[in-house]
Amino acid sequence: MNYQEIAQIYKETLGLRWDPVAVRMMRPGEKVPPDTVEPPQPLRHCQSILVARRGNSLYLPPRSHACPDGAGILGLVEMSPKLRSGELYLLFKKLPTLEIAQKMISTRQEFAPGSYEATLVAPLAKAQFEPDVVVFTLYPEQAMWVCCAQTYQSGERQNFRTSGFNSTCADLVVQPMKTGEMNITFGCYGARASSEINDFELYLSIPTPLLEPIAQSLLKLGQKSIPEERRKIYLQPVMDKIGNRRSSPKTGESGQVRIYIDQQQCKGDGLCVAFCPSSVLQVAEKDGRQVAQAIKPELCSMCYTCVGQCPQKAIQIS
Repeated sequence: MNYQEIAQIYKETLGLRWDPVAVRMMRPGEKVPPDTVEPPQPLRHCQSILVARRGNSLYLPPRSHACPDGAGILGLVEMSPKLRSGELYLLFKKLPTLEIAQKMISTRQEFAPGSYEATLVAPLAKAQFEPDVVVFTLYPEQAMWVCCAQTYQSGERQNFRTSGFNSTCADLVVQPMKTGEMNITFGCYGARASSEINDFELYLSIPTPLLEPIAQSLLKLGQKSIPEERRKIYLQPVMDKIGNRRSSPKTGESGQVRIYIDQQQCKGDGLCVAFCPSSVLQVAEKDGRQVAQAIKPELCSMCYTCVGQCPQKAIQIS
């Protein structure tokens, strides 16, 4: 599967607004790929991600990096003593003491100075280089499905390490490259103050070896789970008369959940029985046909799973 195909899977299954961005740290001696341009003015690394998600392929040597902090974290230059000390975080009033600033700096991921010669960024579908990571601009719901897709193929939960400091450089590039695991960030002061990232957007970075397995899992989830969630199939009907929970407003006696199954609509396929977590339903013969029946309505919690999963819309609950 090539990067064009992978990018299309992510865009279609997740409904992405922005192109996934391929990022490569250029090793010493590597040639600049074709169809990449050096921007006419320096950009912050976070800004270059947004330029790339709009369709541009960029080559950024140290002279094209506007943020000295980010360039130092990415191993392109030696970080200045003033930045290394943490003094600027106090001047910006982003951290309260030098001790805390130095602790934050000491715990973030960085590359050693001189490790790399430039950064390359491009839309994944157009990248003329092998990316180290791919950065996605997502809404939380889309990020959730990427996490579900990774769990789908591995069974593991995610363990993100992030901060509101140095997010696009340290959290999206350095950490995933060092750990081989995807990571998430909500942006940082610099990324949000100097770019157009939406207040409701976040970033998620995937190391290249994980791209295709997660894409394959998204294809599977896109067959049923993703469209069902987006249709809100378990959303209960609006209640315009609200009394005490399952009680009669007149007598106060406990009421019973009522499960109505349209016997004409029911095909007896047993999906409602399979999906019910409390074994409320069963399929049995009635009038010569196999139909669903509620045999233990007192166990029903009104989770609406049977309602949402019935292909014939034959079940109602009150």
